[in-house]
Amino acid sequence: MRTPWLVGVAMMLPLLADDRGKHLISAEQTARFSVATAGTIRLENSFGEVDVDGWDRPEVEVSVVRSSEHYYGDRDRTAAQQRLDQVHVTTKQEGNDVVISTQYPPSNPFLHPLSRRSDVEIHYRVHAPRASKLSIDHNNGGVNVSGVSGDIHAKVVNGQITVTLAPDAHDVIDARCAIGDVYSDFDGKDRSRYVFGAEFQRPSASPAANLYLRVRLGDIVIVKQTGPPAE
Repeated sequence: MRTPWLVGVAMMLPLLADDRGKHLISAEQTARFSVATAGTIRLENSFGEVDVDGWDRPEVEVSVVRSSEHYYGDRDRTAAQQRLDQVHVTTKQEGNDVVISTQYPPSNPFLHPLSRRSDVEIHYRVHAPRASKLSIDHNNGGVNVSGVSGDIHAKVVNGQITVTLAPDAHDVIDARCAIGDVYSDFDGKDRSRYVFGAEFQRPSASPAANLYLRVRLGDIVIVKQTGPPAE
């Protein structure tokens, strides 16, 4: 009589061998733009993960990685590559502004009922002068901003916004979640909205910048920077 665990191992071996032959499909693109002064960084129709970091260089760097959501073997790789190629991210400079636009085909409503995305993951990594302004229209996923002292206007359909500010920042903050919560290290006025939502307001007599943050489904986190700003 065979030992049960030996039978289980024997049954798993073909599956393990099949997984070893599967890989993620990805493509990376990077663009750099020189700017005379800090302008506005615009993200249009983005989805996935967005990281925006301020730095002390007179240039904007945008790196975008598109990758498949699943692992694929040789048999399915061609079809998966075609779906990856259907997602287009364009980056262009308009004066001192930089516009990052995303176009993608309709998603499968059964796989992603709450978003317009396809089965492709995107990670946007942006470095920009610290005084830059941000205008972000994001669909599904997280938006993380650090080291930016200009105005921030960010809207997310489904995900979380995290903003890291200097401890002595005097920004006006207007943050609101339809379904979710708002957490802030800074003093201000917060209250619940209806049953599920929350909002946070922070006025300032002499604001350095204005933060307008909106999330339909998810949270907003506003934290004080600890340590020196990252380069």
